[in-house]
Amino acid sequence: MWLGIETSSLVSSVALVDETRVIGEITMQAGFTHSEQLVPHIDALFNMTGKQKSDLTGIVVSTGPGSFTGLRIGMGTAKAMAYALNIPLYGVMTMDGMAYNLPYCEGIISVLIDAQKKNVYEARYEWQDNSLICTQLPMVKAAVDLMNEVVADGHSITFIGDGIKRITKLMPDDTPHIRIAAMTATIPKASSLVLAAMPQIEAGETENPMTMVPYYIRRSEAEVVWEEKHKDNVDMLAQNSTVIVIETVKTANVLTSLDDSTYIDATNHTGDIAKVSVTTDKTSEVDL
Repeated sequence: MWLGIETSSLVSSVALVDETRVIGEITMQAGFTHSEQLVPHIDALFNMTGKQKSDLTGIVVSTGPGSFTGLRIGMGTAKAMAYALNIPLYGVMTMDGMAYNLPYCEGIISVLIDAQKKNVYEARYEWQDNSLICTQLPMVKAAVDLMNEVVADGHSITFIGDGIKRITKLMPDDTPHIRIAAMTATIPKASSLVLAAMPQIEAGETENPMTMVPYYIRRSEAEVVWEEKHKDNVDMLAQNSTVIVIETVKTANVLTSLDDSTYIDATNHTGDIAKVSVTTDKTSEVDL
């Protein structure tokens, strides 16, 4: 049984999946932050399904692209749980998981993630011989350039993902080969993420919880602003300008029990998301 964790967007999704079925799934887009709802959703999922964290054989988490803060919270939680439970960790690109929302779709599946500033991240997939194949790796495109490309191309294509909002007003009326998927298929789902991870699981291709990092494609806005601010300061530019995004937790405490002696604490003493503390017989901390 695998736990899927998807936090790459405003959607929070967790699922328990085994070899033959989706045991349970909580997918929500209610305006709360991932720091408020992810760990409570994981606890609720186990409680409602009657399963135990000790039943897990692995954890699957989205690696991006997507929300910088959301990815770090989801990945930090997955890394901490995998380390504490001593079970395999699998990272799946957000778009790979989303493409499984459209099983056996004819034509091209274009997964769009909002990249801000009238841009989108786009990856493309096609079903070939009952297998989902990535035909274009994720890249950043201007929404208007993407639309001009698919109009001129003429191939049947279906768009999914929150980046759809960047292209809907650009779509011509006389292009029946261009479709927008139903809203139920346009949001990331943890169960689809686990499906996308199956080739990795079967091949035993696991991630190291201590070295696994998100896949951002490009730098965060904070890093771009930092570099612009210090562009005339050679000494500052020579330093590591990586900006760590911190998200304030509104709840007083986010604590989940992995078993009788293991806990994940997703807050530090100031109430800010900074790291996930894994407490066992031997205390260790996994950075978000």
